[in-house]
Amino acid sequence: MPIERLKYETIHLKDGRNAVLSTARLPSGEYETMLLGQDGDEIVVATATGEEEALATFRYFKLVYSAPVLTGRYKKLSEDLKAAFAYGREHQGTDDGGTSNFDAPTIHLQGWSRKMVEAAAAAAGGSCSFWNLCGSYIFPVPGTGQGNSRTAAAEAAGDYLKELGYDTGMYYQMD
Repeated sequence: MPIERLKYETIHLKDGRNAVLSTARLPSGEYETMLLGQDGDEIVVATATGEEEALATFRYFKLVYSAPVLTGRYKKLSEDLKAAFAYGREHQGTDDGGTSNFDAPTIHLQGWSRKMVEAAAAAAGGSCSFWNLCGSYIFPVPGTGQGNSRTAAAEAAGDYLKELGYDTGMYYQMD
């Protein structure tokens, strides 16, 4: 019995790459769902004994790993965040004393799609959350320390984004 492809789809990953998601029935009778990166690297794979379970795994992988394709202002936001994160890490310094914190720059993006802003942050290598109190998004700078260096990185990234014309602020929170 040859391999029987049940589902096959190219998806856009959260990190900006494209990937292939596929579910197939193997000659052994088992089912395999696999997500492969554009270079053929295996991202995740799962086996199942039944078709229904295999197709549910396909839907799950698509939900967890896929992201919308960024265009226009969302693509620009992603590029700007990536540069701001790098700038913040360059300016975090070496003093990681002080209070452990969750300091991060914020951007007020009224009228923007939350799903697309989150996708832009993920494509930039970070994350974000929505701060209801101020109506702004919080963008923690990834790869920084936990005290003074995190604060320095967050403030530098915020300054960088402000220079680009974004309506920025700061989120300060001690642990």
